[in-house]
Amino acid sequence: MNFLAHSLISLEIDEKENKKTLYANFAGDFYKGLVETIELPDELKEGVVLHRIIDKISDRNENFLNELLTEKFGIFKGIVSDMYIDHFLSKNFDSLFNDNLNNIENKILYNIKINEKFFPDNFKRTFQWLKSGKVMSSYQNINFLERAFYGISQRVRKGEILKSAIIELQKNYNLFEEKAIKEFFYVKSESIKVFNKNRRIKKKC
Repeated sequence: MNFLAHSLISLEIDEKENKKTLYANFAGDFYKGLVETIELPDELKEGVVLHRIIDKISDRNENFLNELLTEKFGIFKGIVSDMYIDHFLSKNFDSLFNDNLNNIENKILYNIKINEKFFPDNFKRTFQWLKSGKVMSSYQNINFLERAFYGISQRVRKGEILKSAIIELQKNYNLFEEKAIKEFFYVKSESIKVFNKNRRIKKKC
């Protein structure tokens, strides 16, 4: 759900460590089962590993957004948290990263597309939507975000509660903004630590 957050973590790793995690981290939800059995080159499989590390850390009980989301959204709190985070990253991108979001989004989409031959069938439509709708930058727009929540509510079982996500966001907008940004930077830091630790262990084996 939070394609921008996942991508930003990959970009930092790939640029600093000369890795290629971006594609499979971005598309990680579309790869199931053991990493060893996934039909991807080993250098791309590292992106699936990173994706799962990020998700595991985000799913911890101590997620900074949980106290504001659990009672209202229950099992859907993770979806809401992810989309709120991408909203605030998109909205505050220039000030948080001292960079232009449109340029970064184009860079991300270009680096995903060059791996098109590896796209799972069910990812192709999602990628086209993300590309044609400029979704990562459009998430800063509340109306666009509301439509995205509505679309997901139609696709997941008992997802009607997601239609109220924007109402809840607007009730505590500033607090959600603070916690969402704090959560992203915590997850980024911890994910990179775990990813690098796993790499060192793998090298020793």
